[in-house]
Amino acid sequence: MKKVIIASFLFLFVIFQLVAQILQPASWKVETSKSEVSVGDEIDIIFRAAIDPGWYLYSSDFDPDLGPMVTTFTFDPNGTYELVGGIRAIHPQKKYDEIFKGDVTYFKNTGEFRQTVKILKTHPRISGKYSYQVCSDVSGQCIPFDESFTVPEIRVKGGEEKEAIPAVSFKTIGESGPAAGSAGGILEPAKWSFSTLGKAEEGKEISLVFKTEIDPDWVLYSSDFKLDPGPIPATFHFKDNDTYELVGPVEPVGAKEKYDKIFKGKVRYFKNHAEFRQKVKLLKPDFSIQGSIEYQVCSDIDGKCIPLEEDFHFGKEKGSAVTAPPAEAAAGKKGILKSRDSHDPYSLLAFMIIAFLGGLAALLTPCVFPMIPMTVSFFTGRAKNRREGIKNAFFYGFFIMLIYTLIGSLIAPFMGPEMANELATNWLPNILFSAIFLIFALSFLGLFEITLPSSWVNKVDSEADKKGGVVGIFFMAFALVLVSFSCTGPIVGSILVESAGGQFLKPILGMFAFSLAFAVPFTLFAIFPEWLNALPKSGGWLNSVKVVLGFIELAFALKFLSVADQAYHWRLLDREIYLALWIVIFSFLGLYFLGKIRLPHDSKMETVPVPRLILAIITFTFVVYLIPGMFGAPLKALAGYLPPMSTHDFDLPDLISGAAEGRADVRNSLCENPKYADFLHFPHGINGYFDYDQAIACAREKNKPVFVDFTGHGCVNCREMEARVWSDKEVLKRLKNDFIVLALYVDDKTELPESSWYTSDYDGKVKKSLGNQNADLQIRKFRNNAQPFYVLLDPDTEKPLVPPRAYDLNVRNFIRFLDSGIEKYRSLHKVR
Repeated sequence: MKKVIIASFLFLFVIFQLVAQILQPASWKVETSKSEVSVGDEIDIIFRAAIDPGWYLYSSDFDPDLGPMVTTFTFDPNGTYELVGGIRAIHPQKKYDEIFKGDVTYFKNTGEFRQTVKILKTHPRISGKYSYQVCSDVSGQCIPFDESFTVPEIRVKGGEEKEAIPAVSFKTIGESGPAAGSAGGILEPAKWSFSTLGKAEEGKEISLVFKTEIDPDWVLYSSDFKLDPGPIPATFHFKDNDTYELVGPVEPVGAKEKYDKIFKGKVRYFKNHAEFRQKVKLLKPDFSIQGSIEYQVCSDIDGKCIPLEEDFHFGKEKGSAVTAPPAEAAAGKKGILKSRDSHDPYSLLAFMIIAFLGGLAALLTPCVFPMIPMTVSFFTGRAKNRREGIKNAFFYGFFIMLIYTLIGSLIAPFMGPEMANELATNWLPNILFSAIFLIFALSFLGLFEITLPSSWVNKVDSEADKKGGVVGIFFMAFALVLVSFSCTGPIVGSILVESAGGQFLKPILGMFAFSLAFAVPFTLFAIFPEWLNALPKSGGWLNSVKVVLGFIELAFALKFLSVADQAYHWRLLDREIYLALWIVIFSFLGLYFLGKIRLPHDSKMETVPVPRLILAIITFTFVVYLIPGMFGAPLKALAGYLPPMSTHDFDLPDLISGAAEGRADVRNSLCENPKYADFLHFPHGINGYFDYDQAIACAREKNKPVFVDFTGHGCVNCREMEARVWSDKEVLKRLKNDFIVLALYVDDKTELPESSWYTSDYDGKVKKSLGNQNADLQIRKFRNNAQPFYVLLDPDTEKPLVPPRAYDLNVRNFIRFLDSGIEKYRSLHKVR
């Protein structure tokens, strides 16, 4: 019996080992989007993959030459169906692969691919194979697979609708490119298809059917509403000819309706699917129906809206049947990259981390640090037992967080997109915030002290003594907030000022993160009072913390002043002046760390502690990094916070390379002297225009496309793009040689002559300044108001050659964007 058991275990072990070598980390399921269709209908074939934990599946939409094996689908051709467009990966993830040195897309846990097909016969047979690769996060091993598939039987309703007349594929404004989620990051919010219903005979009426699949979280506006100003309704333009005539208007099928709070009116829209129908009467058997659709899609998530255009063509051309659409052309409309808000210098998470660090810094100020042992002793002394003391401490910490978060909630309604725009364009809030930073900085440096009226503090403190229980604890927390205001006020003010970036949650989350860091120590020390013995004694080091924060606040006060200075061309803070001030400020901070400078309330320092020495080294290292900027170094790490290079008077790299002497010759290569060039400039020796009409006229004369840069003096991301992307030699070569460059500043306050004023069709306001007119142009022509925003225009049609781009620091992506525009322009104009 014992031998049998041992033999059984050995047998099972061998079987397990054999099975263990055959890994199948992904299992597939094939289904269709509709179970019953008619001949001529289009449906999606859906491929879903369930992926084992610890494994990932490479997607289909990145460069196949990069290295990893992309997922590919091959369909067995037959006459029962035809492919419409290419395979689409649905929301894959994206990462930079350190091994293959490039961007890849992939799926974890689950993956989905879709292929649209048109049903041509009553018994469609759809089969094929897919090849793919899965890799392990744990072991790093990768396994390629090659499997066959057969689509489940599709029920086709018999002959109510005739087979579709072949239709020419629509063409997009832009070049064909990768589908949604591709390595280039291009969106594909709507994918159009066209068909006809009815028997195509002379004298008969047929219906033109326009269908589109809309990505999740996007909406497409219908054609049957009018709201001015408002979203762009779908508009159908038909080219007249003698082969057909329109019967009635375009009819949307199943559009929804809602009240739009922003535009103050009712709009009609589609989600997931959209369908429009147009009846036409055929006047000749060889008919040709051509035209275009202008429409707008908007994202429910980030509010981005993309105006787009599709061309269509039904029927026959010169007596020949039109072939089916090429897969790459039928891939659909491409959109722009999701961009970071132009005025948000860092992400929401990074902002919360900075606010949290601000809360920790506030703890180390003279107003707050001594309060820790006092308040903790108060709670532990009055509690009946340890359990009650801990409960009271938790309430105390909670109320501190509640009070600060409520402050953020009260501020939040005023920190929306309008505030972001004001910060980027208007001198008044920028001067105001600069003054706030300056006042707080001088207070921290010891010039004066900001305090609330003592009567407020005394009143709250007395309420805490009178009321017991939870209410008393709330007033104790309120008293702490008031008492510590002279030290926390500057930090809280700075956080609220920095939160003005168009996000409603930003001030709320910022104050929550600040108060979390502020409240946690009080709670923990109340729970573990013995930790109080380990705290350092209050002393001069607390004042040193305030002074350091004062220097930092002083440096940031210059940032807001610089925005107003650039917008109004005061030329008070050109780049070298700004850098000189920062070098001086941080040099003094380094000397302060070394004890070479003493300010009011500072204790005398006999020796330099090691921590202060390390901080001094870090500070002087930063100063050394800034110094080359005085001679024209780009200082890319600070590009978003410094004035543009165009305001720098002494650019040593330009002088060495001879670019400065050659600029006059380059400028002469333009058609005429650019308007506004006396106060507006390009970086990196680029020459171009600042007026739309001038640039278009010159581009037509020079036979070049136009590179339009919607930018702003106060746009952080614009400066980053110029410093990190435009400075690349391949990007510069294309901008200087292949385009007429046009920079349109949307926040410039230069008032134009009254003869140039006009009333906008968009908002009904008179546009008097250069910036207002440029911003209005961007909204009306491109339905976008964020910067940076880059458009490659065909000067003849004044329409985009390829979909516009927004903020993206990937140099390779930007070069592809420029090259696609150049290639499209050359193909349209037969330019070699």
